Amino acid sequence: MRSIYKEVVGTLTPKYIIENNTDLPPLTRYSVLIEVKACSLSEVDIKLMQLVSRDTSPTHYSVGKDIAGIIREIGNAVTTLKPGDEVVGIIPLDYGFSGCADFVVLHEFDVTKKPETVSFVDAAACIGDAVRSYTALHYLGRLSHGDTVLIMDGASAFGSLCIQLAHHWGAKVITTVSSEDEKLYLDGLEDQVALVIDQRKRSLTPFHTSSFRNGNSEMIWSACMEESGGLGVDLIVDNGVSLFSDNEYRILTNDNYSYPVPSKHEIISALAVGGRWITSKENLQLDPPNSRLLFLKCASLGFLFEHAWTLSSTQQGQYLHILMDIMEKVADGVIRPNVYHTVSFDSVPETMKKLPNVRVGKIVMKMD
Repeated sequence: MRSIYKEVVGTLTPKYIIENNTDLPPLTRYSVLIEVKACSLSEVDIKLMQLVSRDTSPTHYSVGKDIAGIIREIGNAVTTLKPGDEVVGIIPLDYGFSGCADFVVLHEFDVTKKPETVSFVDAAACIGDAVRSYTALHYLGRLSHGDTVLIMDGASAFGSLCIQLAHHWGAKVITTVSSEDEKLYLDGLEDQVALVIDQRKRSLTPFHTSSFRNGNSEMIWSACMEESGGLGVDLIVDNGVSLFSDNEYRILTNDNYSYPVPSKHEIISALAVGGRWITSKENLQLDPPNSRLLFLKCASLGFLFEHAWTLSSTQQGQYLHILMDIMEKVADGVIRPNVYHTVSFDSVPETMKKLPNVRVGKIVMKMD
């Protein structure tokens, strides 16, 4: 079968390749063979893949995790699915095979049935980011009706689903934009967003992180305080955070982003008493002053890593419930996937090179 991988060999420039003779893993008693109809594209995190890889020195990394397709064959112990069922799911990080392929073999509890009214493209586009949003807001953030939540980069695929879920659960939503395209997209969600903070008005350093020496450095803090009546926000879901406020330290540690991000202090300062900060920064380090401020606010910090659901064999029932609930919400129109555009299988290698520049919506591979 055909499959796409990212090849990283020594110091050579990484490249995306199409392999035409990839072998499928054997079909076990509890697994299902799925013909892939759509797979959403996301950047390949090499460091993370190396941590969970069963190969001590991997050179090939899988491309695409969120898939939708049709079951063609099942193991003899599978009871919840049958051939012909249309399903959607997320490939575990340690699986080792790409979602951008003709077929995948997954455990029956890694997928759920796709409603007939939801297209393969929409299902694949939203399932991964919706699980991430569900985990951030419900399981880590303990979002309650009436809470005020700050969601960074609301026009991204993840941010837009976070906004829609938070609004559906009765929260007051504040979000940020950093380009005209992002602002135009959020105009379509204006009934779900209480305030949009335009970070283009922020004074930026060359590395797109705020400096507390300039007048606009506390833009997020001041906007959150004004919107919350000086109380702060109950929940913050970031999309990256600067470890340092000083340019020299950011340069030394390569702590740079291609888009504006707040500093740790700015985020913690914007939290209300008892607030929760959910971060995607895997190497986040808190200095004693930051920890002390969190302590004084009785606030908490949670690390967002949605792949823990599929890397662990526990809580499979909860995970399956999340998948089913997401598909019901998509079918009912509660959440709408933000699809930037679709590409063919053969176009994926070239598209992956440009993926870091896509800040609004999701790109989805659609099989012919």
